[in-house]
Amino acid sequence: MHPPPYWQTYFQQLQQYIQNQDQRLQDLEARVADLEKSQKTNHTNVERIDYHFDQLKIERLDGTLHIGVSPEGLDSIEDFAVNQQQKNGLQPYSSAPGQQIISGLDRFITSEAPKLLNELSRQYQRPLSPKQKDMLIKDIKQQLPERAAYYLENRDGDSPDAEHIHDRIWQEINHSLHEFFQKGEFPE
Repeated sequence: MHPPPYWQTYFQQLQQYIQNQDQRLQDLEARVADLEKSQKTNHTNVERIDYHFDQLKIERLDGTLHIGVSPEGLDSIEDFAVNQQQKNGLQPYSSAPGQQIISGLDRFITSEAPKLLNELSRQYQRPLSPKQKDMLIKDIKQQLPERAAYYLENRDGDSPDAEHIHDRIWQEINHSLHEFFQKGEFPE
């Protein structure tokens, strides 16, 4: 006695399905073996990552960048210098005109910056504490030597025009403080 024809078809389909599954299983096993093999040859072991912020290379610095330093710790920071090749070999404090411009600007900022900060604070309705004002003024004063050196290096004439440089730097300060108040990113 023979089974009915539909059983025969069913068994053929079942056998085909099992063969397909067997082939698929073999393919997957081969892929896993390849992955394990490549993982063993390309094994990367990272045990520890150390960050050395003292080795950062800064190409250009417009403003002040403090990494991992609280405002209270700023007084203990040594003088950091960015190694830049300058056209005339001029360093921020290296020339008499530069020092005169810086000392004049320093006096001017000491007298005028608090007035400007108070005016901007009222204008933008963003009050500043005395500590915040002092931090801003100190930051501005720290940038004076570099800005003066920049204008002395890029002067058009033979002799530096101290008044022109003074005015340009004061314009930069004024502009920067306006942007600072507009953004509202105040130091604590």
